Amino acid sequence: REAAGVSFGDALPSLTQILKGHRPGELTIFTGRTGQGKTTVCSQLSLDLAEKGIHTLWGSFEVKNIMLVAKMLQQHARKSLANCSEEEFDAASETFTELPLWYLSYYGSTKLDDVLSAMEYATYQFDVRHVILDNLQFMTSASSGKDLFSALDNSIHRLRTFASDHNVHITLVIHPRKDDESHLLTLSSVFGSAKATQESDNVIILQNSGLIKYLDIRKNRYDGTLGFVPLNFDPKTLRFRQMTPEELRDVEETQE
Repeated sequence: REAAGVSFGDALPSLTQILKGHRPGELTIFTGRTGQGKTTVCSQLSLDLAEKGIHTLWGSFEVKNIMLVAKMLQQHARKSLANCSEEEFDAASETFTELPLWYLSYYGSTKLDDVLSAMEYATYQFDVRHVILDNLQFMTSASSGKDLFSALDNSIHRLRTFASDHNVHITLVIHPRKDDESHLLTLSSVFGSAKATQESDNVIILQNSGLIKYLDIRKNRYDGTLGFVPLNFDPKTLRFRQMTPEELRDVEETQE
């Protein structure tokens, strides 16, 4: 019980039940096909943890920080800010700016050495305990061919070591291999060699069955529990929530 982590929040109770919470010192690999909502899920999870006091550092190399912050502000407000009053916007902004969130200024192709240096500074200066890196390919884009796979393996090893040495949880987004998109993703779908899934503590795949999206927990080093979390998306708040058993049953009946 003492080793169990922080709850992921009320929106996704089964994720907490399966992984037993969010713990420092771990490496989580998060993957999913393009356009399915990887960044949206990661921003929500990191935000909900930050609201519980987990000091968080974001490295968003694919989405500019201004766009990421706008998304997270909406998620934090738990309501649409599109046509809200100035008072409502100011209230949401004020509480958002009080959260222990920091953002790397890097965008696009970035050297891993620079990222690790910034992460180390943030752990000492701001007591950061959760780092989200979106995504690995931008830190290895200078390599190609065999050098690319070597660079990927080296990056995974260095990030794994950093998480352990600094007692920081790293959530690392990795794009999947290009394959038949009609098939569901597996552990072997993670781009690169098997090192990523071997060195990680957790592997979470954002799946799309054609009927629903769900979080597919394919690895859990803590206690081995695996499972899935069916998702519903609210476009007004840009937040996912776990489907109720009734909602899931309705989808299954529709399929039949």
